[in-house]
Parts: sequence; C-alpha cells; structure tokens
Amino acid sequence: MQGETLPDWVAGIVDHWSYLVGTCILSSTFGHQFVTDLCYAEAMRIQIHLPIAIGMTAFALVVGCSNSIQPTLTGRAILPADTFAGGPSSGTHIGQGPFHGQTVPFVGSQPVQGFSAVLDDGNGVYLAMTDNGFGTMENSADFHLRVYRIRPNFKTADGGAGTIEVLGYFELSDPYKNVPFAITNHFTSDRVLTGADFDIESMQRAADGTFWFGDEFGPFLLHTDAQGVLLEPPIELPDFDNSGQFIRAPQNPLHEEASAVRVMNAVRRHAQLHDNTKPPVFSPYHVMLDYDGADPDKHYARGANEQPGLAAAVSNIFSIASIQNAGYPIVTWTVNDKPRMLELLGQGVNGIISDRPDLLLEALSEFDADGNGTGGDYLTAQGLVDSSVFDAQGHRGARNLRPENTLPAMEAALDNLMGTLETDTAVTGDGVPVLNHDPYISVTKCQRTNGQPYDDPAEQVLIKDLTVQKVQSDFVCNKLIRDPPQDNNIDLSPVTKEFRIDPGLADEYVMPTLDQLFDFVDAYVEYYKTGAGASHADAEARWRNAASVRFNIETKLNPRRDSDSLGNVYYNRTVEYRRFTAAVAEVIIRRGLESRADIQSFDFRTLIHAQANYPAIRTVYLFGDFPIYNHQNSDDGTNLQDENGANTPWLAGLTWPYRSTLRLQPFRAGRSGGFEGMALTADGKRLLALLEKPLDGAGNTLLIHEFDLASRQFTGVRYEYPLDSQPGAESPDAHAIGDFIMIDEKRGLVIERDGTQGDLDGYKKVHLIELPQGGGRVDKTELVDLMKIADPDRISAGPQNGVGEGGETFAFPFVTIEDIVLIDPFHIGVLNDNNYPFSVGRHVSQDLPDDTEFIIIELPVRLVF
Repeated sequence: MQGETLPDWVAGIVDHWSYLVGTCILSSTFGHQFVTDLCYAEAMRIQIHLPIAIGMTAFALVVGCSNSIQPTLTGRAILPADTFAGGPSSGTHIGQGPFHGQTVPFVGSQPVQGFSAVLDDGNGVYLAMTDNGFGTMENSADFHLRVYRIRPNFKTADGGAGTIEVLGYFELSDPYKNVPFAITNHFTSDRVLTGADFDIESMQRAADGTFWFGDEFGPFLLHTDAQGVLLEPPIELPDFDNSGQFIRAPQNPLHEEASAVRVMNAVRRHAQLHDNTKPPVFSPYHVMLDYDGADPDKHYARGANEQPGLAAAVSNIFSIASIQNAGYPIVTWTVNDKPRMLELLGQGVNGIISDRPDLLLEALSEFDADGNGTGGDYLTAQGLVDSSVFDAQGHRGARNLRPENTLPAMEAALDNLMGTLETDTAVTGDGVPVLNHDPYISVTKCQRTNGQPYDDPAEQVLIKDLTVQKVQSDFVCNKLIRDPPQDNNIDLSPVTKEFRIDPGLADEYVMPTLDQLFDFVDAYVEYYKTGAGASHADAEARWRNAASVRFNIETKLNPRRDSDSLGNVYYNRTVEYRRFTAAVAEVIIRRGLESRADIQSFDFRTLIHAQANYPAIRTVYLFGDFPIYNHQNSDDGTNLQDENGANTPWLAGLTWPYRSTLRLQPFRAGRSGGFEGMALTADGKRLLALLEKPLDGAGNTLLIHEFDLASRQFTGVRYEYPLDSQPGAESPDAHAIGDFIMIDEKRGLVIERDGTQGDLDGYKKVHLIELPQGGGRVDKTELVDLMKIADPDRISAGPQNGVGEGGETFAFPFVTIEDIVLIDPFHIGVLNDNNYPFSVGRHVSQDLPDDTEFIIIELPVRLVF
C-alpha cells in the first residue's frame, strides 16, 4: 500500500479513536461523570462508521475505562411478600403448605406478587404485570392475570420510606370469546383470564394505548385494550424453519396433550359457581394415559381401523401428573388384565373401572405401594378396599362375570368388594331410569319373555318408547356375549334370587330400575349381616363394604344421534338431556345418596346441567376416542372426535383440538421457554419477542422474532441472542433471560440470569445488546453485574440484613429477575419476580419468602443521548 493514502472515513475513525482513548484515560483517572459521558459519546460516534462488532468494542472500552464509577444503588423500595388484593381465593391448588411460613390457600384474596414486566406510567407510577401466578398451568387456575399500578417511594441517600403503594389494577379478560380454546372462566360472562390459561411474562404498550403481552404456554402474543380486554385471538409464532407449522410449547392448548386440564378447569369453575365444591373426576380410557416411561405404542388404540383421512395421533395424551397436580382424581376405564392394573397402580391413578372385579381385587391385594415388600397397601385391616386412597369400580357391575347392568352383575361386584358400582342408565317413556348401556333394548343382550324372536337389529325397541312396566315384563337380558368366565347361572347370585321376589320381578335378569339397584344393595347388606348369608366366610367384609358402597351412574346419551345442546332432536333415540339428567338426579336425592352417588357421562351437557341444578352430586367426566367407522350405523365415536371438521358436540361447547398431537407437530419451544422478554422498537411499530429457551432444547442461542404491529404478522426477521452459559446445561448454572427492552433503534437491554437463589456467586447480569441490520447474531456487552452493585450510602441496610444487603456491595440474589425499565439516561430500574410463596433468595436464614424489590441503579455511562 506504499504511496496510497487512507480513505477519509478511516482517517476520521483514527482521529475519533485517539480522542476516545484519551478521554477514557481521563475518566479512569479522575472518575468524573462528565468526562465519562464524553468518552461514551465518542464511542457512539465511532459506532456510526464502524461495523457492529468493532463498535461494540469501543463501548466495551468505555465500560472498562470507567470502572472507577461502578453501577451504584441509588434507590430501593420493597413490596412485602404478604401483600394481597381483593379477589377470589387463590393458592388452593399449590399443595398443603405451609410454604416458608405462609399458609394456603389465600382466602378471598390474590397475592400482589410475581411481577414479570414493568412499564413507566408517568408521575412516579409504574404498571407491574403479574405472571401466571404460582409457577405452573396446573396450580394457577385461581390466580387472576392482572396489571397493578404501583407507586414506589424509594429509599435514597437523602431519605425516603422505601415502600411501594399499590394503587389499583386491571385484569385480563375475554368477554368477546376471542380465545378459541377452553379457559378456566369459560362459562362466565366476563371470562377473566387466569394463570392456567396463559403465562404472561412480558408486556408493552403501543402508541394507541393498547397493550401487548407475551405468553409462554403457546407461545402467544395477546392484544388487549387499556382495560385488559382481549381484542383479538391469541397470535401464534410461525416456525420459519418448517413451513406451515408453529413454534409450540408442551402447554400449548392447540394440542390434545395440553387440553384436558383446561377443560377440567372450566367445568370445575362452573361447578364452584353453583356451590358444588366437590372436584369433578377425570375418567379417561386407560390407553390414553401418559406417564414417565409410557410407551406410546404399547397400548396404542387410536390408529387401527379408522376413517380414511383421519390423522394418526399418539395414544398417550393425558399426563397423570399434570391432571392430578391440577387437583383432579383420575379414575380410568376399562382395565381387565392384572399386569396392566398393577402398572397403573404403580403410576398412582386414583381408581380403576374393571369388567373383572375379581382380578382388580387380586391386584389391590398384591400391590405394594410403599415398597416394603408387603402388598395390600390400599386395603384396610378388614381386607376392604380403602376408598379414601383408591376407587375400585365394577364396570356395569361385573360385565365379564355376569350379563352387564343386571342385578347378578352388581352382586358379583359386591362379592369382590368393589367400593363403587359403575352402571349405565336409560330413561323410559314414563321417566324412570333403568340400568342399560344402549338407547334401545339390545338384541345381542336381551330376548323377549314371550318366546317371540328378537334378533334383528332393525327391530330393536327404543327404551324411551316403553313404560318401565313394559321393559320389565316383556324382556329379559341374560344373553352371554362375553368370553368365559361370564356366566348367567342364577345359582351364582343368591341375593338376587331372594331379592326379586319382593318387588315382583319376572326374572332375575330383567332390566332393573335405579331405585331397585339401591334397594338391592340394602338387601345385600341384610343378607350377609343377619340373613341367609350371615354364616358365609366373607359375610362381614361383604356387608360392611356394601353398607358404604358408592354408585357411579352414567347418563347414556349421544349428542351425535340424540339431540343438540338446545334440545333439537336429531334421531330421537333418548329423552332430552335435561330431562334425562333430572330423572337420574332426582332418584339420587330422593334416596338421600348425594354423598355416595356420582353422575358421569361422555356427554358433558348432562354434567353441566347437573352441576347447576343438583350441586350436591359429584360429576365424573369421561374421555374417550373410538372413531366413527360408519356414521349412520356407529353408535359411538365417543366424545373427542370432531363433527365433520367442526368441534365435537359432546363437550358442551368446550373446544377440543382433535388429533392435533406431537405426531403432527413437535414441541420445539421448551416448557417455560416462550416469550419471556418482549421489547417495543423505538419507532413503536414493531415488537421484538424473545424466547426464554433455545428451540429444541439444543445449544445456547435464543431467538428474537420481529412482529409488525400494523400487519399483525411476524415478519420472519430473527435475531440470535447468545447466552453465556454452556450449551445444554440442566442445572442452576443454566442461564435464561429475564427481560428485554429497547433503548433506541439499535440497542437494548437484556437481563440474563442463572437458576440460583441466595448465592452471592450466582450469575445475574444486565447486558447491553445491539441488533444487526436485518437480523442475525446480536452483539452484547456486560453493563451491570447485579450481584456487585456499589452501595456506598448503605441504602440497602436494614434492621435484619439478608443475603447481599447492608454492606458496601449490594446483590440481587433472586432466582428470577424479570423486570427492567429505563428511568433516565443514567439510571435503570430492576425488579424481581418473587415466585410467591416459594422463592427464598434474600432472607435465607430466616426461611422467609422473598419480597418484591424495586431498585434504581446509576450506570457508569449514559445510555441515551
């Protein structure tokens, strides 16, 4: 290059750089903020001309040469952990407690805690957004999503109370039904959103005054008005690496795997609003249960002989742990082999419905719950099934031992000490519930008493067209349709033989009424307590069990074939669902059996109606998927299959994402890996949504996705944020981001932290980042180490100093630090999410839950010019 001259722009940079170095030396030597500002300003001028990487080096030099001016604590305000606002009781699903001295639930109130985003609202007031509540979808259905208005009175070197005043709040809600899936308050008019519906972790306010929230469960973007009312459906994040797919997390409600808890939350809340305090029961087909180690194909039953074009789906979609953690007992059906029974017992299901009560009793006798080598842990000292820990149910009595839904079948279930008799019901033309699985008198199970042929399915008689007298006088249902050991020898049913005489039943195998079932159980007790069976070896066990036996009574309707939610008839096979439900419920109430009888159904209309009108009766929600093969001739379809592409008619308006499972689309976003941080660009036109975890759980790079507010579209522009942690770390050393804001068109601030709490060696930092033009890897440099903040004025000193407070160096040792706000060119505010009542990062020795702390940090450099 001899003889050549440097380009003017390079020469200019050399001049700038020389000036920069000299200015920074002055800053380092004298520690004067004005000189530091000159140094910083010159670095910014250089960045105008230099590539980003070199420009950021210039900024790093500024930070390095101004070490004599450390980030300094200049203000601190504290919101005590035990701060509550009005609202419904909360914390009812987080466990027994107490948690670090805090008792649960929080009766009649909501914790004002768990802040995950903050915005400056002017005049010393801030908007602080709560996240999903208690940490999971399963335990936060009673936590309302809110944005609180708070006014901190900072303690500074010049005084100040160091307190935070809560001025009010608004709640997120969906009264216009923009959410396309089940939410907790589905059946209310205001439809307040809860932490089981969304896990909001970030918030921005647009120029029009509306709010945008970043959610982790979807992940979704939520758009509300200034009062928190949802304005449009949740917006999904497209998967720009896989055309036609979306980035989804395991809690995404558009998948079957994450939908059961949401549906159950909706029906439980409906029950509670009608003074039904009994948690509804979740009752799925056993092959659909998921648990650690479950083989999705071992019990696969959803892929064989299905309709052409029906999407294949994984079988195991219902997580035992998730559903139970949400507060729902799981009673699964229909399990008929002992090894499978023992497997499910080992997974902790709360009950099993079986056609083989004899095998179920054997399994319970062998099951070793506590692992001490001795079985029978679910049995009492008298050898009875302990109903407080397990619900053993005889399906249709004992379907594989006797003809189903008959008194001999019920007798067989009682002989095998089942704690619950499960049965189906139909309703006759004169309004009497009878025990029967089908809307008609089945030609495969029953015959005419007069000897006339009854074997043509086309001639099957609908029960709703007969009186109960005709049902019991004209038909007997004693046919053997199951493999041995099903047996109809009446000598095997001595109680039935004796009982039928008093009500004058024509045969032991006539179709009994629900009333007659209740009478029969009373007769069974007397038979073995004082009657002819009192000398039987098992007499005492039998009568004691029968004296408290429960009844699980199913309403057998099919909304595909019977009637719609308004009672409009399709095929007119059964009585209308409200009349059906009333017929069953009123017998239960008249007999005073509300505490011992449940109403169950695949048709959720009947259960919703029962909750609203008969709140003393517990409801059981059946879930199954036996796809329709021929719509006109199939009697089933059960309740998850959609209706020719529309939502299933079985679930009382609650939506179900039929056959949308992992087999169609994987979960690329991690659990708690959604939109943790979300910045608004300086021009107010775009959101920059930052995922908390790497996609597919691989590497240590997070993605920032650009969203255009005007078009309501993700643009496809992506930025890569590199975490400082090692790839794949699954420990407290693993890093995540806590918040993300922009301070000008190119630069932003990101909180990055590890998973430690109460550890002064933990990683909690604020980084300054710069976005490259058009996407790509961001450059970042450390701005503040939140574990090493100077406190020369002892602002953090108090009567009982905890970890990292009270000395010359202040630390922010919380597990989640999720809020950052720009105060002015020299100061930022940072808040912690205290995960109330779980996190203990400050007052570790006292085992006290963390308060919410709002700190003001003076920076060594000016951020904004």
